[in-house]
Amino acid sequence: MMDAVTSKVLDSYTDVLVSKAEGCPERDDDNDSADDDDFLELLEQDSAALDAFREKRMQELHTQMKAAKRLHETGHGILKEVATEKEVLEITTTTKYTVVHFFLPGFKRCEIMDSRLKALTAKHMETRFISVNVETATFLVVRLGIQVLPCVMCFIDGKEVGRLVGFESLGNSDQFTSEMLEFQLQKSGVIQRKIGKLREGSSLVLGFAKKAESDDNDDDDWD
Repeated sequence: MMDAVTSKVLDSYTDVLVSKAEGCPERDDDNDSADDDDFLELLEQDSAALDAFREKRMQELHTQMKAAKRLHETGHGILKEVATEKEVLEITTTTKYTVVHFFLPGFKRCEIMDSRLKALTAKHMETRFISVNVETATFLVVRLGIQVLPCVMCFIDGKEVGRLVGFESLGNSDQFTSEMLEFQLQKSGVIQRKIGKLREGSSLVLGFAKKAESDDNDDDDWD
């Protein structure tokens, strides 16, 4: 939504355009450019309005920077490996948006998933990204029914809202991009803004997908 200062500036600009158009119906691009220059010059002369506009923008930027700093201080903006199941439970139940990667050390596809997640952490400061070794989280592995790795689970207010099992929803390829992963996470609602240019028409599906037969040797089955 447009703020009051911006709205006021644009309203004034519109008034200038309308008033000049009424006085001269037939106009060309050169005249329109001249109108823009005239308006900007007029705006610059109105130092009070310009100062208010700049101050508003600086205040918004300052507020956003402070919010980002607070989030970073609480573990946002990075992919943090937690050591215990207790930490996983504490973070997912006290944080609005959380992405949890259940991984196995030395497993190639888990390492790939880690690298793609790390590329998204700073772009989505509102979401907490953590990872946990399945060998130290056996209770959660059983409780959550995790059988295939890598497994990425999405939580909002402590409730699971989606999961990615293996690379099934990422084209069954090690070459998937961070944008593809981001698109899937966005569908669950765990990230709030989209970075990247992946087309909305993608056929990738988020959910509890079974492994494709051709992928049996790529994902780690925990049966």
